[in-house]
Formats: sequence, structure tokens, C-alpha cells
Amino acid sequence: MRRITSCLLSLALATSALSCKPKATNKPVSAAPAASSASARRPPPKRHDWPLPSGPMLAVLAGEGVGPIRIGATVATIERLMELPCEVKTADVCRYVARGVEFNLENGVTKTIHVQRAGRPTQNAAGAEAEFGFFKGGIPPDLRLGMIPMAIQEHLGPPPKVERNPQAGPVNFAEIHYYPGLTIEYDRIENGNLVMGGLLIYKVDPNSLPSASSAPRPTPSAKPKH
Repeated sequence: MRRITSCLLSLALATSALSCKPKATNKPVSAAPAASSASARRPPPKRHDWPLPSGPMLAVLAGEGVGPIRIGATVATIERLMELPCEVKTADVCRYVARGVEFNLENGVTKTIHVQRAGRPTQNAAGAEAEFGFFKGGIPPDLRLGMIPMAIQEHLGPPPKVERNPQAGPVNFAEIHYYPGLTIEYDRIENGNLVMGGLLIYKVDPNSLPSASSAPRPTPSAKPKH
């Protein structure tokens, strides 16, 4: 009997001790950091329907042209070497919207060639808003649109003249770097970086010393004039 009473007493003491222990509380995890990081996220980038690069590979040659197409080429020559008719054809321009290049004409022949980064605005043959596609090529040995100025200048050196535009326009000409026979346009993209966004190739007058002041200034693609 004493043993049973002792056991019951021990059990009562143990139960009392357990009931005195503080209960563990499951504190809810604060969702504030997650909400904060979610609010700091940028919206997803706009989806584009750009076609894959097509046509011949075109090396950008300062003062000369792109690939086999030279300054002075006729529209017939451009279309033959591009292996495709001009998407936009007027007296002033032969434009390949999907291929990111346009040939500016004067008196029926090429005066300048303007290479464009994919996504830059332009107009199609109907005058509707459009975006340039991917240009298939670059400056030898392998300088492509979208590269930063430091990478370009490792091969070309510093430009003789630089123009900065604090209020970039619709094609975002943040900086324009002038070289003999070649004008390089840099766009400032969403992350704040400068990237090579356009190339304007023009002929240098052999009878005068090339200078940045004599280089044509690039302009956004204009609406076709019919």
C-alpha cells in the first residue's frame, strides 16, 4: 500500500512540474522582408517578337561599308548582296527592319549606312511603328552591338570626339563617339549601362584630313517619304 501511495505521489509531483513549464509559443514569421523584396523587384521585361538574325554576315568597315556593300552602291546592288529586296524602299532609304540596317540614299546611291540595335524604333513600309531586329555582323574582330564602351575602345582606342546627351531621345542616343569614317552611338539601357546601339558608316573625303566635325550626325529613323 505504501508503495502504491509513493508511486501516486511521485506521479502527481511530476505532473505538477510539467504544468509549471512555460508553453512554447510558435511565433509567426514576419513576411515584411519578403514583401519588401517583392516591392523592390522590377517588372518583367517587355516581350519582343524579333526574328532571328538572317542574311549574310556583314563586317562593319569604317569609311567603306558593310560586308561587300560599299558606300556608293545602288539599290540593285544592295538588294542583290543582301539577298532580299528592301523592306522599305524610297528615294531616300533602303531599309531592312528585321535585319537592323538601313542604307541612306542620295541620287540613287548609298551615301551612309546605319546599323541599328534590336529594339530601336523605326517605321515599316506602311508608316506604322516598328522595331529593328538583329543585325548579323559587327566591327572586326568581334565587336557587336550591345557591348560597353570600354570593350569597344580596347580595339578602336579613344574617339577623337564625344557628344553626350543628358536627355536622350526616342532612340536613346546617350553618347555619340566619332571616329574617321564611323560614328558609334551608345544607348543607355534600363539597368543604367551604356551599350553600343548604332553605327553610322560614311565615306571620308580623301582630299581632306578626316575630322570629327566633318562626320555626319546620326538621326533617328524617319517615316518613309513616298
